[in-house]
Amino acid sequence: MNLITDPDQVRATLINAPVPAVPAVHAPVGVAWLRAHVPRFSTGAEHERLRALVTAELDRLSPADLRRRAHTARAPLPHVRVLAEALGLQGISVEAVALVAAHYQPHEPQDPAADEAVAELVAACGGIADDATAARICLLVQACAATGALVANARQLNATGTAEQIIERTMDENPPLRSTRRVVDGEVVELDMRHPGLGFGAGPHACPGRAHAIALAAGIIEESA
Repeated sequence: MNLITDPDQVRATLINAPVPAVPAVHAPVGVAWLRAHVPRFSTGAEHERLRALVTAELDRLSPADLRRRAHTARAPLPHVRVLAEALGLQGISVEAVALVAAHYQPHEPQDPAADEAVAELVAACGGIADDATAARICLLVQACAATGALVANARQLNATGTAEQIIERTMDENPPLRSTRRVVDGEVVELDMRHPGLGFGAGPHACPGRAHAIALAAGIIEESA
């Protein structure tokens, strides 16, 4: 697979190139169903429609409140617990979220346990397998590894300063998202995301929860300081 490393070319590709498509599925609820109903793997008008559902969920959440909650959140995966509770989802298993996150990308192998975990999360979100439920699950799943890695990388940096300063430096020097994929001239290419200013992406698929992720990470970093 071709790897694009030049930061200007990476940014231009993020802005202009579509994500690799996933097939529409008419199958039981599982990882393939989730991929087909989230903005992460869609393009164009469908992406805009699904992304609007995600941003509507985020708009209900106060980053300041997430930060306060993160100060006292319990392990494991405190950021996932805080986000689920702030969304009003009290019965979420963080272990199920982590399992789905590990198999979320289309190039990851199929796993029956991950499919069962998606079904478990749908049930915890009210039991209706629709786009609104998928939006809530994708918020948890996409925050799981990314925000967790942000906190871990910030701690490894062993820097001083405010939580925001530490996070900003981490995003420039050791961001949690190392690479992503797009389609250029009919071929899937990999983009090197390890450049200042690209930690939260760019273009139509730029992270809509940037402020929320920073707030969660800051709260956890402050609690452990």
